[in-house]
Amino acid sequence: MYKLINSLSKLGWRRIAFSVIVLTYLGFLLFINLLMVMPGNFISAMGHFSFINTGDTHNLVHELVFAIIVGMTAVGLFSQLRKPENFAGQLIALIAWVAIIATGMITNNLVPHPLLIIFGGLTLLATILHPSGLGLFSWICTAKVNKILIALTIIVAVPLTVFAFTNINLQIAGDSGFPHNPPAFHGDIIFNQEINQYQPLNNSDNIVTNKVDHEHAEQGHYRNMAAFSFIIVLMSILTSLKPKGRRLIAWSTGLLSLSLGLISVILLDAESSLGLFWGLAAIFWGIVFVAAAEITDNC
Repeated sequence: MYKLINSLSKLGWRRIAFSVIVLTYLGFLLFINLLMVMPGNFISAMGHFSFINTGDTHNLVHELVFAIIVGMTAVGLFSQLRKPENFAGQLIALIAWVAIIATGMITNNLVPHPLLIIFGGLTLLATILHPSGLGLFSWICTAKVNKILIALTIIVAVPLTVFAFTNINLQIAGDSGFPHNPPAFHGDIIFNQEINQYQPLNNSDNIVTNKVDHEHAEQGHYRNMAAFSFIIVLMSILTSLKPKGRRLIAWSTGLLSLSLGLISVILLDAESSLGLFWGLAAIFWGIVFVAAAEITDNC
């Protein structure tokens, strides 16, 4: 018992508090994932990943993107447990939730969703209590820029910024009562919130059509797509500045782009899919970025 107390005292209160927060995040994420495989849970009741029962994938790109953001944050936080001084993972987690919060503020869509509050709040708290303190950011003053990675960042930033602001406009329009025209690839069935179930699309039914128009905006789906775009750009910039533990950031950035592209190619008819051309371009860019980061790591 004395040895345990002595070991904890050597770690310091910030390290202990940080570890507790990270373990809480990971524990809650595990709990949520376990709930998803149980019938009648509150996750399925909110309509998340309902395609398993309905076969309707028009929401699936949005749901996968949010899941990737949460999962990427979990990986970043988990990488800090043993050696928080290699703080790349914390920067990944911070970028993810700052992007979500920032796009929420821009679109006036900071809805008090329980998952957003819990996961985002724990991430910000972990940043505040991180053992490195201001060391998380002080390295920027002496950062050296990788010119090749910056060039790749500029290449991806242009289409992703356009994509992000397109989704920001859709989010604002949907929330303000001026819905976008629902695309043909919404599928044959939709979720009618008034009767809390999926039903065939009926264009003559104004109530159902309005639900299609507003559904994604009401749930912050377009906000998440914009945030995801900004996350890729911000993380590629961060990688080019060569922070400590940059390989984790480089691989995470490449995998984010690759994932978005792969999801878009597989789900061509889903809302917010990049389409075949841009999906393949995102996959290609992700692979090239990781390769360039590995090759120029010591340059």
